[in-house]
Amino acid sequence: MTQPREVVLYTKQHDCAPCVEAKRFLAQHNVSYVEKDVEVRANLMELVRQHCLMTVPVLVVAGTPVVGFRKEEYARALGL
Repeated sequence: MTQPREVVLYTKQHDCAPCVEAKRFLAQHNVSYVEKDVEVRANLMELVRQHCLMTVPVLVVAGTPVVGFRKEEYARALGL
């Protein structure tokens, strides 16, 4: 299976159980990704500008966002 070139995970470091689950899923599947904490204003503004979203987690694979954490959708987006 080929992993997509660019994988970004927008998260919130505090009080976000779905974010923890998303990171755990990616680790279990050895997916390399860039984590962007939306508690950093620049990351939040990037998420809003690029995807018109203000919720986390958001997995972005090759420019396409997957909102929330659902194993099936993450696996499909990542080609797992």
